[in-house]
Amino acid sequence: MRNILTLLLAIATQVLYAQTIWIADNNVGAPTGPNVFPTVQEAVDAASPGDIIQVQPSPTVYGAVTIRTKNLTLTGIGFNVDKETPLTSILDNITLSNNAANDSDADGLIIKDLQFRDLVPGYNTGPAFVLQNVLIENCLFGQIWSSWGYSPIDSLEVRGCRLTGAVSFYMDVSNILFRNNLFDDFNLIGGADNINITNNIIYGGIYITSEAGTVTILNNNFIGATGTETAFNSKLKYVMVANNIFYGSTPSIEVAGSFSDQFAFNTFSNNLVYATGDDTMPPTGGTSGTDNNGLNNIIGNPNFVNGAIDN
Repeated sequence: MRNILTLLLAIATQVLYAQTIWIADNNVGAPTGPNVFPTVQEAVDAASPGDIIQVQPSPTVYGAVTIRTKNLTLTGIGFNVDKETPLTSILDNITLSNNAANDSDADGLIIKDLQFRDLVPGYNTGPAFVLQNVLIENCLFGQIWSSWGYSPIDSLEVRGCRLTGAVSFYMDVSNILFRNNLFDDFNLIGGADNINITNNIIYGGIYITSEAGTVTILNNNFIGATGTETAFNSKLKYVMVANNIFYGSTPSIEVAGSFSDQFAFNTFSNNLVYATGDDTMPPTGGTSGTDNNGLNNIIGNPNFVNGAIDN
């Protein structure tokens, strides 16, 4: 009897976590079948929680898609395929939302190996909700845009991606991790708690208006044109900035330094600064008694060298 119960439990567990693979393929002459659709939206609409949608490479851009189903995986073949003139999987905007009844949303979503226009997280189809546990990995896309009135986001990780535009959060966000990406601007306009920006190459600036929670900026390379670009835009307060390299991109909020009271109470430690518009470290800021602080910073040439070119 015990063996039968064990077998029944194992079968029930497999059924509970069974996954279905759905195919989006808009190529001319694409194979047909019950699990193949010409658009990504149709494949997403057919999927159940836990399913996988594979987006086939195509010379034709797929349309926009709105995801309202939990725990889906949306995947392509990558944006830097190791073959000559490869086809890749390219979409328009991807919107992460909920349904009108607010009993299903895009929680637990994984997006990887795709190209797409913009990511729009937290859009409300029905009542407000909290978008949770989203991973974006190895993707090439434009920007992340969440406007005023969008739902809060808790637990979003973006890693190994190239963003050609800005990251902008206009709502409350928490437990946000950006690592190993290349992007331009990063804007936090709403409430922010436990935000970690680490191991990125940043060509633009960071703008943070929230003074609550914990924000850390660690191990990044800020790269910009000397004397014209700044690593921080307009406001930065109560942030820890450590182990970064500022190369050309000025670490103050103005090229020649700034004494704005909106750029204060930050801790700058173990950073390297070279050839910027203002090599002062910690950067100038604040007013008397509210300046930025820190220690073990270095002003000097990082001695970058060209890496070996392979393929």
